[in-house]
Amino acid sequence: MCQWWLTYVNPYILIHLLNWCEVVFMKRTHWCGELRREHVGLEVVVNGWVHALRKVGRIVFLVVRDRSGLVQAVVTPKNPNYSLVSELSLESVVAIKGVVRLRPPNQVNPEMPTGEIEIDVKEVQVLNPAKPLPLPIFDKELMKTTSETFRLKYRYLDLRRFEMLRNLTVRAKFITALREFFNANGFIEVETPYLARSTPEGARDFLVPSRLYPGKFYSLTQSPQLFKQLLMIAGFERYYQVARCFRDEDPRADRQPEFTQFDVEMSFVTAEDVMNIVEEAMRYAFKKVFNVDLENPFPKIKYREAMDKYGIDKPDLRFELFLETVTEHVRGLIPLREGDVARALRFNFSEELTKNVEGLIKEIIPSDGKVKYVYVLRGSNDVVTNEVGLAGDLIKVFNLGIGEGLVVTSGEYIKASEAIGNLRNSLGKLLGLADKNTYKFAWVVDFPLFELDEEGRLTSMHHPFTSPKLEEIPKLDTNPLEVTAQAYDLILNGYEVGGGSIRINKRELQEKILAILGLSKDEMLDRYGFLLEALEYGAPPHGGIALGLDRLVAIALGYDNIREVIAFPKTKEMTDPMTGAPSKPPEEYLREIKWIKVLTD
Repeated sequence: MCQWWLTYVNPYILIHLLNWCEVVFMKRTHWCGELRREHVGLEVVVNGWVHALRKVGRIVFLVVRDRSGLVQAVVTPKNPNYSLVSELSLESVVAIKGVVRLRPPNQVNPEMPTGEIEIDVKEVQVLNPAKPLPLPIFDKELMKTTSETFRLKYRYLDLRRFEMLRNLTVRAKFITALREFFNANGFIEVETPYLARSTPEGARDFLVPSRLYPGKFYSLTQSPQLFKQLLMIAGFERYYQVARCFRDEDPRADRQPEFTQFDVEMSFVTAEDVMNIVEEAMRYAFKKVFNVDLENPFPKIKYREAMDKYGIDKPDLRFELFLETVTEHVRGLIPLREGDVARALRFNFSEELTKNVEGLIKEIIPSDGKVKYVYVLRGSNDVVTNEVGLAGDLIKVFNLGIGEGLVVTSGEYIKASEAIGNLRNSLGKLLGLADKNTYKFAWVVDFPLFELDEEGRLTSMHHPFTSPKLEEIPKLDTNPLEVTAQAYDLILNGYEVGGGSIRINKRELQEKILAILGLSKDEMLDRYGFLLEALEYGAPPHGGIALGLDRLVAIALGYDNIREVIAFPKTKEMTDPMTGAPSKPPEEYLREIKWIKVLTD
């Protein structure tokens, strides 16, 4: 009402009109959570939300909350604001003016940082009343039974919880600590484009149609990989970025279509140089944000050793529980196809957890037919198994005692190992083997440069810009699957939290790798021509890493679910219940970009 005609009035009158349109309220002099004994006698103004309201006799106690914490305000029947305060609804937005005073000794609340004082209310403004909330945001028990989808539908309310405020505050502090470290070590923060051309990196791209160039699309970058390499060629030498990344992947329990990584690249370095500075950064950030002293140095595990001992390349090292290869032990008991390998994991368990362990086995080990498995849980009075006819033989062959469990997987070595390796990580949490208060970092190194996909084709284990070990380059022509990559993954408590490598810095080698991956000369030039050309203009040796910020902060705070440390995440089905995304755009927008016509033509 106040806006449309303001440009037509006299400028001198405009100031008065703007003041008339502005909502005038008492602005805070102090945060709720900062008031203490030393503020007694001071007149203050606090702004915030009505957190709690209760009557004791005829006195009204009003608890006001802002992001700093809580403070109690008191209104007596003689106060002119008494009726107004008595009728306030929870979560209404208010401004409170009053004098800080000490609480009576019998009313001191040691659980509240502000529990020694309260505000004797002089004036109250209701800035915006709230209707009843659809979420029980301050009832911890009820919130445990509230579906995640419903939480995300009302995420702006869910974020009011102290837990969520803490999570995002810690996330911000962690990013700040990393920035401090890398700034102090000569790195330059550079933003790279989100809209680029499609350069596949193992997942599908999100495509953005161009209005100005019908039939052509931008791609939302899966990572800054190629741009940060170009920055090294440009001579920046040390770069970092807090980067948003986008990947159009199939729904998975703990993946997001958009996520954040702390991206780093360095020139004139070896793999050891990159790993060393990342270790220093982790030690700095964890000490500053969590007051935790991390192990120095982080242990290094070769990929083959990790697969043999733990079954996966991201093992939880907080406990010792190792896999065995038992192919010969079970041959004749378990049907094995040619080339199959049998891997076994044995463990002790408490009988009251039998159903939980059995449920976890069925949940973790895939049921796609590529991996077969049998489990035996020997209790004091019963044996739980999925293969009754095999249980007795397995108990005898492996000499299983009371309270011991055994899981055997069979199939292709990698798949059989990964299935039981993932189970090992999860059992460590269920059985209490993993100390929740321990952060166990490690590096996994010496990955293969290539692996085979489901169709038996060669594909990059990391990405096609990873350099092979130089002494193994001749193997590219004979047996590329035996070539070792100059790659390294950072793992923490059973999760990969970072991946990096030394990059290829010569055009001939980069073209050779792309050719091995099946790209024709024309396809190379079409997808990566700009990079190949840049490599001919003095590309230095360089390497780097991408650290998963969402995952790092989640693990540090004790969560398995990264959505707990992201302000507005998508569901595991990749939707946003709050905004309704993804949604169909307006018809006029589709007509304007002409993409339907182009695709149907």
